[in-house]
Amino acid sequence: MFVPFDQIDGNSRVWIYQSDRSISTQEKSVIQTHLDNLCANWNTHGAPVHCSYFLKDWFICLFVDESKNNASGCSIDSSVATIKKIEQEFNIDFFNRLNIAFIDGKNPKVLPLSEFKNVINENLMVFNNLVKTKKEMESSWIIPIQNSWLAKYLVK
Repeated sequence: MFVPFDQIDGNSRVWIYQSDRSISTQEKSVIQTHLDNLCANWNTHGAPVHCSYFLKDWFICLFVDESKNNASGCSIDSSVATIKKIEQEFNIDFFNRLNIAFIDGKNPKVLPLSEFKNVINENLMVFNNLVKTKKEMESSWIIPIQNSWLAKYLVK
């Protein structure tokens, strides 16, 4: 059951899928249709999943209000299948965890970790895709590199 993003509970669980490239405006339109269909039909053990999504630049973020119904293994699998379908349709990789998203000037950018190590500096802001809830995403999704797991790559 789709819930508008601004109305989904702040404690809703989030899954962040980071792409390996920017998603175009035309692609976003089709991807929104896929995500709308997922949300309209997403269920767990026959009960509707109260869910929403956020689609921006390099990211698809799915939210589930688990105070209504917990996302089960099968329901999570169905959401992953939707992301994989989008991946195949647009030749985008959403599952490479060695791609690092950061703010370059004012724009998000993604580089493989091996290349990111060449541009890393203590002033970088990075995306913390380890956030667990909508509330945490809104307050701590973009953080200073020193507060992230990437801090270990800063030259001391």
